[in-house]
Amino acid sequence: MKNKFKNKNVLIVGLKKSGESSLELLQKLGAFCYVYDDNKDVLKCYGGRDNCNIASFLDEDLIKVMDYMIISPGVSIYCECVKLANLYGVKVLSELELGTSFARGKIIGITGTNGKTTTCSLIYHILKIAKHPAVLCGNIGEPITANILPFKTNYVVEMSSFQLESAEKLRPNIAAITNITPNHLDRHLTFNNYRDSKFNIFKNMQHCDTLILNYDDKTLRTLKNQKVHPKIIWISIKDEIDGYFVEGHKVFYKHKNKTECVIDIENIKLVGKHNLYNILIALAVGKKLKVSDKVIEFAVSSFEPLTHRLQFVKNVNGVDYVNDSKSTSPDSTITAIDAFHKKPLILLLGGSDKNASFDKLAKKIKHSSNIKLVVVSGATSQKIISSLKKYGVKNYHKVSSFLEGLTVATKLAESGDTILLSPACASFDYFRSFEERGEKFCEYVEKLKNT
Repeated sequence: MKNKFKNKNVLIVGLKKSGESSLELLQKLGAFCYVYDDNKDVLKCYGGRDNCNIASFLDEDLIKVMDYMIISPGVSIYCECVKLANLYGVKVLSELELGTSFARGKIIGITGTNGKTTTCSLIYHILKIAKHPAVLCGNIGEPITANILPFKTNYVVEMSSFQLESAEKLRPNIAAITNITPNHLDRHLTFNNYRDSKFNIFKNMQHCDTLILNYDDKTLRTLKNQKVHPKIIWISIKDEIDGYFVEGHKVFYKHKNKTECVIDIENIKLVGKHNLYNILIALAVGKKLKVSDKVIEFAVSSFEPLTHRLQFVKNVNGVDYVNDSKSTSPDSTITAIDAFHKKPLILLLGGSDKNASFDKLAKKIKHSSNIKLVVVSGATSQKIISSLKKYGVKNYHKVSSFLEGLTVATKLAESGDTILLSPACASFDYFRSFEERGEKFCEYVEKLKNT
């Protein structure tokens, strides 16, 4: 791609991983870089760097002389600095769009409310088994701007709604949306805004590109009757459709009234129906990239569940401990409950608020006879309890801390039970990330001993 950043003034807002890698890339491209972060301690670390100017304030005088503003995922398009940039005609780009514009090779973009990390990891696993060059980046692991290679490769990129909301010219070669349910409404304000940010993944795609969609998701199924430029491939675990679907332990592909068996999934290690969607999307991507059925089947069957995603930690005194800290929305917790519908559950809920309603989750708990107890902690405690009371759920216990919740659950659990950490909330009341929350859960469990 032509270097349009050379000798241009570029302001980078947000200096976590994506901001840091954006700076390094832009410096290589010869841009005059300015950096800002509202954490002044972080900002100080950039003092004295070549071709890097610290912006102590994001004022009008600074912004209006910029050519570009690069925003990290944590910076909302509703921020005052972004509004000022738009007012003065400063081009605002997400780190995601900056990176994809310089990536050589195929861009495989995956988004959705739930399942995108597992799906990306499985696609990457398939490509590595098939010996196809591939990079795993984006919202998972390293930013794409840190992975700009001098040769062609397959970029498997997890794309969050935060990254996509400011993506104007993004164009993946292959894109997939796993599902869309209300999430991050504290940031996007309305469900329609959230949905539209997800839909940005395909707005620039053309007829030669491929979009993989979940037919079982009612929001995505509305696209069936809309004009969409890329070729759509549908997947379903409920119905026999034109596309990829599941019947028994096999995956089939139906096209033009012809149906063929593609792979057998009887021996997969991924737990739960929700992972069948991840498998179907990864399969569709693999087939599009001409990976053989035999290799895909081997890759799918050998793929291990990811950390913090329905991760079995340990059995202590007959009780299974499962870490699903990645479930940061009510819908993802409902999915986790479904995965263990045959086991007595003690469910650990609560965390920081994302402006989500817990009514649907409370209704699910009320009608799930296997849920013995719900232990609630964190900033959302009262909000969750209000929903539980609304639907007549009485088997809950409020605690004052995350650790107390684990202690209470362990004390009350009996042999054969499963203690499931699936909080339905973000982690920022007690922890820096869902990973840290999951790690603390695992640390606690590993210290337990059989008696």
